[in-house]
Amino acid sequence: MNKTPKSFVMMLRRRYRVYFNPQGGGWYVAYNDGEQRQRQSLGAATRPEAEAAVKLMDEPPTAAQQEKFRATWSKVQKGFLEHKVSLDRATGTIDVYEGALDAFGRYIAGKGVQYIDEVSLGILEGFKHFRMKQEGCDVSTAHHDSIIVKGLFKWASKTARGYLAVNPALDWETPAPVKPKRPTYSLADVEQLAVGVRAWLRPVVIVLAWTGMRIGELVNLRWKDVDFEQRLIHIRVQESWKPKGRRDRAVPMTPAVQVALRTLPIGEYVFAGPRGGRLSDRCTRRALQCDQRKLGTEIGDQHGFRRFFATTMLRNGVDVETVRQWGGWKSLKTMLRYLADLEANDSVKAMDEAVKRITAAAEQNDKEMTKKPA
Repeated sequence: MNKTPKSFVMMLRRRYRVYFNPQGGGWYVAYNDGEQRQRQSLGAATRPEAEAAVKLMDEPPTAAQQEKFRATWSKVQKGFLEHKVSLDRATGTIDVYEGALDAFGRYIAGKGVQYIDEVSLGILEGFKHFRMKQEGCDVSTAHHDSIIVKGLFKWASKTARGYLAVNPALDWETPAPVKPKRPTYSLADVEQLAVGVRAWLRPVVIVLAWTGMRIGELVNLRWKDVDFEQRLIHIRVQESWKPKGRRDRAVPMTPAVQVALRTLPIGEYVFAGPRGGRLSDRCTRRALQCDQRKLGTEIGDQHGFRRFFATTMLRNGVDVETVRQWGGWKSLKTMLRYLADLEANDSVKAMDEAVKRITAAAEQNDKEMTKKPA
């Protein structure tokens, strides 16, 4: 006697799993509607009836149904950010994503766009101009925001997500802007700031300048990650915070860094704010720029110390791979963008030093040749 099959698959406009439930007394269907897994009864007692019912379900949606299931920008943005959080992206990174996507939401709202499938290539290409001309953003910020938006459309156009049938950003060209290098502190700048800024900021300046740490790494540095005996600062992935790149690394301490750290009180975190709480990026940046104005030095940010570190180490003979690992740069290409342009005087000095070394090597070689027996 033939037994009724327990389930089968129908491939129509979407994939349906049709199965028989003896307790339920009939055939059921399960499918993904683009948002979540759905399950419902077909009200059929036989397989032919079940197949016919699924075909009726699979008819193209009406205009009213299409409108009901169209995704708004806010809904897609929420889904994209939740996806990034699920990938364990750092909180700061998620904040950057959200800022860029909020800006795009403002942009398309001004154009009367509500649903994501209304966004065209022409609309996308106007976003960078909107960020720069109407919202006063730097060209690099506008470019970076465009890359984030482009990534969202790539994510949303995946068939399983059901947001978009076609990716309008596929042909959106987003070349990196050509910009002069950002300013880098000189040794004289660092020495002046190390003694001229307010007292609580001095150790911050010294440690940033002579370790190449990011400001986020500095404010999250714990005392248990400082090893005075081995002269190492360990930058480690934590439960509540992760360094950029999400990798552990160790940075050796110079004598100046050791002295600066030993002046600080012991607690959970190495650096405290001026009022005793946690030190923050914003507080440090504002205090630094305020003190720079008082000292009459060129206004720079905390990242300028990172550029100073990479440039200074390389110019003083540290090999590029060691500097890359100390600074935690993902690649050599990324690190090279931080290097300061060589001043004309420094360029001449570097050539003089190279000529001296080449001449000395040649003279040593001649001496060794004359010592050899004929």
